[in-house]
Formats: sequence, C-alpha cells, structure tokens
Amino acid sequence: MNASIIINFATSVLTFVFGVLLLTGIIYPDNKDSSKLMFGIVLIIYGVYRFINVLSKLKQQKLDDRMNKINDEREKLLRGSHEK
Repeated sequence: MNASIIINFATSVLTFVFGVLLLTGIIYPDNKDSSKLMFGIVLIIYGVYRFINVLSKLKQQKLDDRMNKINDEREKLLRGSHEK
C-alpha cells in the first residue's frame, strides 16, 4: 500500500468523525448556530468523498498491477516461443 493512500484514508476518516462530532454537539455543545450544522454536513460529505476517492485509487492500483503482470507473462511467453 502506498503511503499517500494511507494518509488519504486517515484524513477521510478523521474528517468524517469530526463532522459527526460537530453535528451531534460533542464538539462546541453550547453553540446552536446553523453554521455549525452546515459545517458538520460539509465535513461529513467531504470525508465520504475522500473515502470513495481512496477506494477508487486502490482499485486502479490493483488493476494496474494485474495489467503489468499480464504484460510480463505475455512477454515471457513470446520470448520463449521465438527461442525454439
């Protein structure tokens, strides 16, 4: 796993958790302002977006690894058939 993927995953989880804590009132419990509500919603949506982005990067990385493996095997096969 790439270090940037781990950092992006941790950031998405922290952003989501902070948004939930802000919405539930655990953070800034005395403030009943609508801006706190909106900021919490934005943080939750951004956390979900980053998480989906990390999952798509992982999927793309696995796909690239498989394609590289297939290409390597094909090259070995072609080199082996030309030597005979």
